[in-house]
Amino acid sequence: MYKNILAAVDGTAHGAAVLDAVSSLAKLSGATVHVIHIRPLQVLGGTFAPSAVVSPEEEAEGRRVVDEALARLREDGVTAEGEVDDGLREDLADILVQRARALGSDLIAVGPGHYSGISALLHSSVSRGVAKSAGASVLLVHSEV
Repeated sequence: MYKNILAAVDGTAHGAAVLDAVSSLAKLSGATVHVIHIRPLQVLGGTFAPSAVVSPEEEAEGRRVVDEALARLREDGVTAEGEVDDGLREDLADILVQRARALGSDLIAVGPGHYSGISALLHSSVSRGVAKSAGASVLLVHSEV
């Protein structure tokens, strides 16, 4: 089955559902789970060149999201490690796929997109982007939120 699972978490109920799913799979297969949280960056600035790239999320908040996820998995008896990365919204899927390749992950677990209506037209789906370009299996975890 799976040996190395990459689990994308965001500190929401969607991320909690991802943790529930990967915890169950890891316990069944003896897999190691690598938790990743990507702090979204936003480009601020002028017409021709950005004046700044910032994250609306504090670095400590990103670390808290990962630490809580690791504690939860380890409480379930799952071997887990984690990291916080930064990335532009439009690059999130590529970042996840690249990290999965670098880690040798055979499964990438992500939550569903959060956008609807006009926002869905303006922002690409991270889960769709991962599924499209991943060289590993992808688990899209539905949550009741």
